[in-house]
Amino acid sequence: MSLTIKILKTGAIISFLWLPGLDENGFPHFAFLLFCLRQFITSLSGNSDSIFWEGFLVLPILATLIVFLISKSYKILSFCFLILLISSMFTTGLIANYKRIDYLYLFIYLTFIISSICVIVLMKKKPN
Repeated sequence: MSLTIKILKTGAIISFLWLPGLDENGFPHFAFLLFCLRQFITSLSGNSDSIFWEGFLVLPILATLIVFLISKSYKILSFCFLILLISSMFTTGLIANYKRIDYLYLFIYLTFIISSICVIVLMKKKPN
C-alpha cells in the first residue's frame, strides 16, 4: 500500500473521530463512542436491571473503522465508507440538529468524505 493511501486513510479515520456533535454539548465523535461503550460495558458488568443497548452499536462502528484501515479492496472500502457515513449522521446528531451545522463541522465532515473518496478512487486505479 502506498504512502499516499496510508495518509489518506489515517486522515479519514482521524477526521471521522474528531467530528463534533451537533447537540447541546457538542462532544467529539470519539468521546461519544467511548462514553457509549463504557456505559454498555458498565451495564453488563454491574448489577443493573437494564442494559444500555445503544452502546452495543459502537462495536460495529469500531470494527468498520478497523476494516477501513486494513482493507485493500475498493469494494470493501466503499462499503465501509457508506456505513461510516450513515452512522455519523445519527451519532453526531446531524439529522435531528441540522440547523446547528457550523463551518468546523463542515470542514471536518468534508475532510472525511473527500479523503475517503480519494482512497477508494486510488485503490480502484491501483493494479493488483
